[in-house]
Amino acid sequence: MNSKGNIWKNDKGFIWMLAITVLTLITSQLTEGVISHSNLIARFGFFLFTLIAIRSSALSVTGKSIGYGIASSLLLIAIAMIRAKIPYLILLYTIAATGYMIFIIVLVVNQIFAAGSITVNKIGGGIAVYILLGHLWASIYVTIFIIDPTAFQYGGELIQPGDALKHLSYLSFVTLTTIGYGDITAVSSVARPLVMMEGLLGQLFPAIFIAKLVSLQLEHAKK
Repeated sequence: MNSKGNIWKNDKGFIWMLAITVLTLITSQLTEGVISHSNLIARFGFFLFTLIAIRSSALSVTGKSIGYGIASSLLLIAIAMIRAKIPYLILLYTIAATGYMIFIIVLVVNQIFAAGSITVNKIGGGIAVYILLGHLWASIYVTIFIIDPTAFQYGGELIQPGDALKHLSYLSFVTLTTIGYGDITAVSSVARPLVMMEGLLGQLFPAIFIAKLVSLQLEHAKK
């Protein structure tokens, strides 16, 4: 891959990813509703994240073009949701964004574990992936909420649509970090196993990721 003009030079792309995921996390707690003008900021942040990941990946030219096309389509759907508050459109976006987020996470992790020494920037990329996992599960929870508004409760009461994104993003990150305050709970038979899976992931991912980084660094040191 030509390094000229490459945003990934010296792994700096990882730091951009980390900044975007943190800003998106903060934005999710400052917005209201499943759809609103302000929520577009979070979705635009995901769009920028995907552009950096795809631009810096080892995908072929065709693969990158497809990746850019999917990211652009998701952003257009997000913009359309501002004007047309159609439940099926929201559901389409959340399902598509969830699947695409999984692909991007795999893409970034592969880039982090590519040959070479472990840098501070790569560690920052790992943190970005960890935060993106929280966004991924939040997207899954929002999808469940759209299908079944009774799936989650806040303080013993049903979550209102206007607070769905804010509360479910909060639930995702307190579960991922295994804090588990218990103010927001999953009550449906579909949501509860997913919350448990996220709690397990929150413990396993850092341990496995750090072990892999140490292993790669030891291999690099021997060369």
